[in-house]
Amino acid sequence: MRVINYEQLKSVLAQQTEWPRIVASGNFAPPMTLLRAADETIENFNLHMLNAHPGIPDREGVDYESAFVGPAMRRHPRLHYIPSRLSMVPILFRDHYRPDIVFLHTSPRRYDTVSLGVEVNILPAAIEAARARNGIVIAQANKQMPYTYGDAQIYESEIDYLIEVDEPLLEKPVAEITDTQREIGDRIAALIE
Repeated sequence: MRVINYEQLKSVLAQQTEWPRIVASGNFAPPMTLLRAADETIENFNLHMLNAHPGIPDREGVDYESAFVGPAMRRHPRLHYIPSRLSMVPILFRDHYRPDIVFLHTSPRRYDTVSLGVEVNILPAAIEAARARNGIVIAQANKQMPYTYGDAQIYESEIDYLIEVDEPLLEKPVAEITDTQREIGDRIAALIE
């Protein structure tokens, strides 16, 4: 694994194949620094994310793929929806939707490992599929990403490049409760002894 800065990251991305498939952490752990670098550097690419939130690259030349569509991709004209159970996604990565690049949002290094933190999901399968076809794995190591264990732990040897960042994780905004929702809640609460 090689630790690089933002300009070096853009140089690495500029050397990639035409229309690479990028698999990135989704949900509340998108690697925004890596996605921004790809958006600035790669003219055309496929972006595969689960439950992507607003703020991801959105322009001509960026096509979306997902088995679980989030708010940033929902009803998007360049979305290729893959109707599949999440348990099938590793097979799809291996046989059909082979990743050229995997973007990870990780914790800082701890000894010879990093952690995928709050988002593991399909990423181990994406890493394995990329490694099998000489793809690259790039991690964004964030001081604010917690170190979690189990399948979230990956060895530095599984990562080609790492860029260190310090940025807040996404948070689900608190929704305002409507009068109707409050009334429903009050009626249900009254039924509970």
